[in-house]
Amino acid sequence: MKICILGSGNVAHHIGKALLNAGHNIVQVYSRNKVTGKAVAKRCKAEAIYDISKLNTKADLYLIAVSDNAIETVSKSIPFKLSKKQIIAHTAGSISINSLQANGAHFGSFYPLQTFSKARRLSFDKIPMCIYASDDYTTKKLTKLAKTISTDVRKVDDDTRKEIHLSAVIACNFLTHLLAEAESILSDAHVDKSILTPLLQETMAKTIAQGASNAQTGPARRGDTKVIKSHLDMLSDRPATQKLYKQLSAAIKKKYS
Repeated sequence: MKICILGSGNVAHHIGKALLNAGHNIVQVYSRNKVTGKAVAKRCKAEAIYDISKLNTKADLYLIAVSDNAIETVSKSIPFKLSKKQIIAHTAGSISINSLQANGAHFGSFYPLQTFSKARRLSFDKIPMCIYASDDYTTKKLTKLAKTISTDVRKVDDDTRKEIHLSAVIACNFLTHLLAEAESILSDAHVDKSILTPLLQETMAKTIAQGASNAQTGPARRGDTKVIKSHLDMLSDRPATQKLYKQLSAAIKKKYS
C-alpha cells in the first residue's frame, strides 16, 4: 500500500518502519515538528512535509498517529476529500473511529497494543493489532495490512478497544510509575536499582504463567499489618507514595479477605 503517516511520535516511529519493512511504500510523513518529522521520514524512506496542504492526494491509506486530543483536528485539516477507495485510520486506543468520518466513506482504527519508545527496538510480529472499521471493505483492507506486520490481528470494536486501552494503562503506565517510586527509594538509600531486576523478571514471568491474582504475594496479601505499618512510617516523608501504598494495600487485603 501507499501510505501517508500523519504524526512523528513514538507510534509513528515504530509502525512506519514496520510497514516499510513489510514492503509498503511510506510516501510521506507529515508533522508540525520539523526535527522529529524529518527523523521519522528518514527512517521510513519517505518525504517529510510540515504543511498539511502539501499532503499527497494519491495514497491508499492516511494513518493518523498523533496524540488522542489531536486526532480529529488533524483529520479535519486534510485539505481534500478521500476518494471511494482511499482509507483514513488512527492508531489510538480510546478514540472512536467516528472522529474520522468527515473525510470519506472508509475509516477505521489500526491500534497496536504495545508501549513504544524511540530508544527501544521492537518486533511487531507478536504485537496485537486491533482493527475496526466503518465497512467491510475497510475492515478487509486494514486486516490484510495488519497481517503483513503481525501474526496477532483482531477485530475489536470501539467500546472493547477502550476497555483494552484502560487495562493497558493500568498494567503498563501505572506499573511503570510504581517502579519509578521504587527506584527513587533505592536511590535515596544508595542502592543500585539493578537489585530489583531478578525480582521483576520473576514477577512478570509468574504473572504471565499463573495470572495476576494467583501471582499476588506480599504483606497485604498475607494480612501482615505490622509490616504494612512499618512501611507506612518509613514513607512519612513521601506523602504521595505513602497514600498509594496505603490505598493499594487496602485494595489487596479486600480482594483476598
